[in-house]
Formats: sequence, structure tokens, C-alpha cells
Amino acid sequence: MSVPVKVLVVDDHPLSRRGVASLVAEAFPEHVLREAGTTHEAIAIAGSFQPNLVVLDLRTPDPPGPAATCAALKDKNRHCHIVILTAFAEIDLIKQCLASGADGVLLKDAEPDDLIMRLRHLAAGTRVIDPRVAEALAVDMVSMLRGQSEQVVLSPREREVLDLLAEGCSNRQIAGRLFIAETTVKGYVAGLLDKLQVDSRLQAVVRAAQRGLL
Repeated sequence: MSVPVKVLVVDDHPLSRRGVASLVAEAFPEHVLREAGTTHEAIAIAGSFQPNLVVLDLRTPDPPGPAATCAALKDKNRHCHIVILTAFAEIDLIKQCLASGADGVLLKDAEPDDLIMRLRHLAAGTRVIDPRVAEALAVDMVSMLRGQSEQVVLSPREREVLDLLAEGCSNRQIAGRLFIAETTVKGYVAGLLDKLQVDSRLQAVVRAAQRGLL
């Protein structure tokens, strides 16, 4: 005789909980189901119920929030598998949940048979992320890496020269203000143009302002 799968469904909408419950019944003919309308209630239930699988709606509104809830549920039972169920690919929230212990992300508009299959995989311990969410996460990661690669790091002296360029100072004026040689200023200006990937002093000031360096 197989051991029933213990499933906890967390959603503040009773109708949504009923829909998920029907999917759970199809996915696991032998199961024990508990429901929670708040994340606070879910954390309390998890302590005694010890679910194998938690289906957590991303937008259950009460504190402590989805990411903290994932962490708390894992703290109650590190062997439970948590899947985030959401209508939208809210990437920032999803990343927080995955970092806090969530094992999967499913979208509510997926085909029922697909959701059932993925719930079974999750209960068996396989991390499952809807392909559309996975693609959005990949795009977000590429954007973040590109942003990091484009960051400009300036030395304190380069910042001083840039500030004076923004004031419209000539190389001679900058040299006088900073008490350095004019040829040294030319070197700093050339370095700034190179780092900011521009061809003129004016473009350097505009690009620096766009990147929050001024």
C-alpha cells in the first residue's frame, strides 16, 4: 500500500483553492489535503501536518510575504517541496522565492494535464519551472550581467576631473583647480573618454549623467 502524498494548498481565494485541490486529486489519487487562506495559517499548519508538497499562490496578501513564507515552510520541514503558483511571471518576487527555498514555479494558465504532470515531478523531488518563467529568468540574468559589465568604475581623481568637466572647465582650469600638470589632466580626460566609450568631453558629461556618475 502506497503512502498518501500530503499536500498543503495556500491561497486566499476559496475558489482558487478548490481548483488546485481538483488538480491535486488527479495528480495524486492517494493524498491528504489541507488548505490555508493565509501564509500565517500555512506556516502554522505546516508544523504539525508536515506536507510533502506545498502549492503557494504568489499573491497571498498577508505577511510575511511569499519569500519569507518559503523560508519559514522549509524551516518547518526541509523535506517538503514548495511550488509557486502564479498568474503572472513576476520575476523579482519569483527570484526571491527561489532563493528562499521554493522548488518550482507554475503558471495558472498552463494546461491542466501539464500542471498535473509537473506537480507529480515536484512531489518526487524534481525542480520544475514553467518554460515561460525560465525564459524570463534567463533574460533577466543576461540583462543583469550586461548591466554589470557596463558599469564604469572611476578613481577619486577621475571623479574630480569629471566634476570639473561638467562645470565646463578647460584642461588648464582643471590643472589649476587640482594643482596638477596640464598634461596629467589630458591623461585623465583621455581615460574618461575611453571608460565612458565616447569621443568628446561633452559626450562624456552626458554619458556620465546617464549612468549616475554626476
